[in-house]
Amino acid sequence: MLKNFVIWLMMLFCLSACQSLPVIDSLPVLKQTLTLQVTDKDGSNSLLLIEPLSEQQWRFVQVDGLGAPISRQILQQGKWHNDGFLPPNPKARQLFTAVYAYLGHQYHWSVPAELNDVRVSSGTDGMVAEIEWHKQHWKIREVTDE
Repeated sequence: MLKNFVIWLMMLFCLSACQSLPVIDSLPVLKQTLTLQVTDKDGSNSLLLIEPLSEQQWRFVQVDGLGAPISRQILQQGKWHNDGFLPPNPKARQLFTAVYAYLGHQYHWSVPAELNDVRVSSGTDGMVAEIEWHKQHWKIREVTDE
């Protein structure tokens, strides 16, 4: 009985980790690396760098407050690929996809229809935005060199 429960639980965990994300067919041209401060709903902060690698390839790198990598992913031709030796991180991919939708709203890019349910709201000062998607909630603030 316990063995069946453990097997069932493992299968459920694997299925939830394989949540499909929308395909982002084309990427707008990024002229420079974007740096965002991300605050999760539990209050933990991280830094997210979005780096253009080529015309249709972006690298997303998320690091914690000490600079340790949380996730490194490359978005290329609508698909996510691990970058480096970090294990797959479905929560980070969900964040990265939601941030893409946020950037689409900010810069008026076309966003896949599947991302229309990403809710983006700007703070009163315009510096902080809140993003909600698939029961996740983040606060985003663009970091500038100024």
